[in-house]
Amino acid sequence: MTGGQTMGGCMDLGAVAPEMVLAGSALALVPVAGWVRGRWRRLPAAVALLALLVAMGLTAPMLTAPPREAFCGTYAVDPFRGFYQLVIEAGALVSLLALGSHFRGSEQEPHHPVALLMATVGGMGLTAATDLGLIILFLQMVSFPSYLLVLLVRSDGPAQEATLKYFLYGAAALAVMAYGLTFLFGLTGSLNLRAIGAGLAGADRAWVALAFGLVLVGYGFEMTLVPFHVWAPDVFQGGTAPASGFVSVVPKVAAFAGLIRFLLAAMPDGLAAWPTVLALLAAATMTFGNLVALRQASLKRLLAYSSIAQAGYVLMGVAVAGQAPDALPAIGYYLAAYLLMNLSAFAVVAQVERMTGSDALAAIRGLGRRAPGPAAALALALLSLAGVPPLAGFAGKVFLLVAAIEGGFAWLAVVAAANMAVALFYYAAVIAETYFRDPDRAEGPASGSGYAWALGLCTAGTLGLGIAPGLGRGLAQLGATLLR
Repeated sequence: MTGGQTMGGCMDLGAVAPEMVLAGSALALVPVAGWVRGRWRRLPAAVALLALLVAMGLTAPMLTAPPREAFCGTYAVDPFRGFYQLVIEAGALVSLLALGSHFRGSEQEPHHPVALLMATVGGMGLTAATDLGLIILFLQMVSFPSYLLVLLVRSDGPAQEATLKYFLYGAAALAVMAYGLTFLFGLTGSLNLRAIGAGLAGADRAWVALAFGLVLVGYGFEMTLVPFHVWAPDVFQGGTAPASGFVSVVPKVAAFAGLIRFLLAAMPDGLAAWPTVLALLAAATMTFGNLVALRQASLKRLLAYSSIAQAGYVLMGVAVAGQAPDALPAIGYYLAAYLLMNLSAFAVVAQVERMTGSDALAAIRGLGRRAPGPAAALALALLSLAGVPPLAGFAGKVFLLVAAIEGGFAWLAVVAAANMAVALFYYAAVIAETYFRDPDRAEGPASGSGYAWALGLCTAGTLGLGIAPGLGRGLAQLGATLLR
C-alpha cells in the first residue's frame, strides 16, 4: 500500500463528516450549557437543531454513493449506513423538539441537547462500524448519554431508580457481548467483520455458536428483545416521556442496523443457525410484548411493551435477511415508520404528563374533547402501530410478512399476524379512553411549539408513508446496499 492510499483509506475525514459535526457541536455546548441563563437557555437546543440539519445534509449523498471502506477498513461508507443514519438523525431531531418544549424554562433545558447529540453520534457510528472494537465503543456511546437523558430530572426518585436499572443491565449486557467478541477474535485473529466471516468458515461450530449467543446479548439489550427486555418498562416509566421516546427509537434503530451488518458480514450463510435462532426470538418477543401490554394502566409502560412487540416484528425481517431479497428494504421501511409513529405517541404522552403529572391511562380520558389535535395525532399513531390501513404501520407489516414467507418462515408470519390481532385490543383501549369516555378534568395538555412541530412532522410522515408506501420503500431499497 502506498502512502497516498494509506492516507486515503485511513484518514478519510469526509467519511465521518456528519458525526464530526454532531460531536463537535456537543463538545462545544458542554461549557455553554453550564453558564447560560434566562432566555439564553434555548441556545444549546438551537445549535443542536442546526447541527442535526447540517448532518442530515452531509449524510444524504451516501444513499447513492458506491460502497467503500474508510479508516483502514474499520468504517463503512455505503447506502446502508446513509439510510440508517438519516433515520437516526430524524429521530434525534423530533426528540429534540419535544424535549425543548418539555423542559422550557427549567434547569434541564440547556443540558438535554448535549446528551442527545452524543447518543446520536454513538448510534450513527454503530451503523457504520466494521471493527469489533468500534462496535463496543459505539454501543457505549449510544448507551451512556441515554442514561443521562433518563436522569435529566436528578431529584426525581423514579428516574433515579430507572437510570440505575438501565445502567446495571446495560453494563452487564455489553460486558457479556464484549466477551463474545473476544471469542470471534480468538477464532479468526481479526477484528474486521469481513475477515471474521471468511475466517469462521473452518472454525469449530460450537465455539461459533457460543460467540454468537454472547454477542446477541448486547444487541438484544438495545433492541429490547426477550429475554433482554426487562429494563425497558421501568426505564420508560421512570424517565420523562420525550426522553423515553428517544430511548425507544434511536438506540433500537442503531442496534438493528449494527446487528444486520454484523450478521451479513461476520456470520454469512446462516452460521450458528442464526436465522432459526432469531425467528424463535422474534416469535417470543412479539408474543410476550403484546400479551403483557394488555394489562397495563400506565401509558409509558404500555408503550414500552408495545416497543418490545414491535422489535419482534422487525426481528422477523432480520431472521430472513440472508435469504429474502426483500427483507432489507422491509426492515428499513418499518423502522422508519416505527420511529415516526412511536415518537408521535410519546409526544402526546409528554404533553399530558407535563400538564397532569401523570401517565396513567385515565389522564387521557376525554382528550378528544379537550385537545382534538393531540388526540387525533395519538389515535393515528396507535392505529399505525396496530397496522391499520392506509397508515405506514400497515404497509410496513405487510412488507415484513411477505419477506418472512419468502425466507421460508411462513409459520413466523402466522404468529406475527396473530400478534397483530391481539395488539389491536390495547391500542383500541387507549383510543376508547381518548374519545368515548367523559373527561375527568377540563384543562387540556401542555402546549408548545416543539410539541406541535414534533407531532406535525411525525403525523405527516406516518400518513405519507402509508398513502405512498412506494416512496418510502424506494428509499429503503437504496439503503439495502451495504459493504460486504
